[in-house]
Amino acid sequence: MSVAQYENIRVVLAEPSSHLRSEIVDLMHERGFRNVNATGNLAGVMSAVNSGEVDLLIGDTKLPEGDLSDVIHQIRHGKIGHNPFIVAITLLNSSDTTLVHKVMESGTDQIIVKPFNTDEIVGHIENLTHARKAFVVTTDYIGPNRRRQVRPGAQEIPLIAVPNPLRSRMTGQISEYSLKRSIGAAQKIINEQKVIRHAYQIGWLMNQLGGTDDDASVNIPYEELNKHLQRLHFVATDIALRIRQTHYAHVANLCMTMQNLADKIIKYGFDAGDIRMIKQLSRVIQSAFDEKRSDVDEYRRNSERKAKQKGEAGQTAKRV
Repeated sequence: MSVAQYENIRVVLAEPSSHLRSEIVDLMHERGFRNVNATGNLAGVMSAVNSGEVDLLIGDTKLPEGDLSDVIHQIRHGKIGHNPFIVAITLLNSSDTTLVHKVMESGTDQIIVKPFNTDEIVGHIENLTHARKAFVVTTDYIGPNRRRQVRPGAQEIPLIAVPNPLRSRMTGQISEYSLKRSIGAAQKIINEQKVIRHAYQIGWLMNQLGGTDDDASVNIPYEELNKHLQRLHFVATDIALRIRQTHYAHVANLCMTMQNLADKIIKYGFDAGDIRMIKQLSRVIQSAFDEKRSDVDEYRRNSERKAKQKGEAGQTAKRV
């Protein structure tokens, strides 16, 4: 691979050790990287991410001011920055199982445990350039697929090919405009998969409450109920934020209603009517993701009819 291929990649290196930081920067310069923004703290990372000036993020998970894994998680979920598909390599000071699991759950592309030979970093960059893993989406996770096969009894989740800014910058075969379009297209797929996974999560949460859609009884301790309601509030909030960018936008208002109802129950407690309503809302929201269900068609027809009536009323008012 020629040295010149690296020069257009925008790298952010976040390493608290000034000695190791200098070693990595020197190595990258030797290998042809010309745009390396080196920092020892989280503020430098946030500045680069929010300005959109990063294709490759390399950093220690423990930095002054915070945890890089939390930042990567926010990047993947579209909460900060402009590109949720930044290539990320996370450096760890320990191979502790709990720490490794947390870093993996952030959605990082690669983990390197210290101490390591600095040449390893360039090797991983080359691998990620040519063989970046497809992404998967769950209720809590967006990132590379790490499973070699589907677990027995587990639901098969679609693999999503995402933009690879390293390959784009190295080859120069994709324009900046085309890269942004591919990022936008992949984001739409991610959003759609996210709301689908959330819909399954809502169904699971409702099953934990027990009873049927029309049953107002709750057969679990209050502490457990509160935990499920907190989770339901989070899921409904995230759906409401994402769903308008998908073809499931017709149920956005229902998701907002569920979000508000869960919030009300958490703050003020619940009565039979609240539980009954939240179960019924759950059924309708899940139905929206099953094209074969007749109640979905009915809901769509009602929504379209109301929108048409509202439009006709507006036109009449203008004429008057």
